[in-house]
Amino acid sequence: MITAASAEWVLLSVIYHYVLARSPSPEAAKIAISEARRNGQLRLRAELREHRARPHLILEPGKLPPKIRPKRKPDQPILASDNFSTWDWERSYATMRDASTKSLFEYMEIVGNRDDVLKLWPPAETTVRPERAEAAETAIAKPAGVSPLVWAVVVTLDNIEKETPTGLAGFTQNTLSEAVSARLPRKVSLRTLQKAVAVRRERSGRR
Repeated sequence: MITAASAEWVLLSVIYHYVLARSPSPEAAKIAISEARRNGQLRLRAELREHRARPHLILEPGKLPPKIRPKRKPDQPILASDNFSTWDWERSYATMRDASTKSLFEYMEIVGNRDDVLKLWPPAETTVRPERAEAAETAIAKPAGVSPLVWAVVVTLDNIEKETPTGLAGFTQNTLSEAVSARLPRKVSLRTLQKAVAVRRERSGRR
């Protein structure tokens, strides 16, 4: 539970479960948190550990590379533009690898700003705004046999279609995959996108 009396900075795992209690699925909670970060609405910080790649290191057969302590930054802001390779929501942990240097960056003990969280997701005991109540009433449950990832893509496609004046008509599969990936915690393959499109088509046919 997160309240005005909570610490100013709250672990990501606590934020995740707080938002999950207000979301239809774990994927929906992760999407909501990820979009809030990318929109600059949710400030996150972490201890950053940089493991520098050593591409020019040459080892003799049977020799292990010498251990080097990672470079540490104890209170590193996480930028809205940061693109992560992995997220571990329960451990408040994420990783990123530099495409040029191949160095690995670990984000440990990720925390989010309490006031940002409460502004985005007010406590349950407060009055629910009409638009949120309407959204809750019209939320569609995930069909059986559809994976959480595919369903997350379906929901994201629905949102993009609503937000775009021309709907999805102006997107190619590649640009649509990029648009969906930008809103989700992980990159979406064309195969996953095609499955989600098929689910949406089947769902429309049942209306």
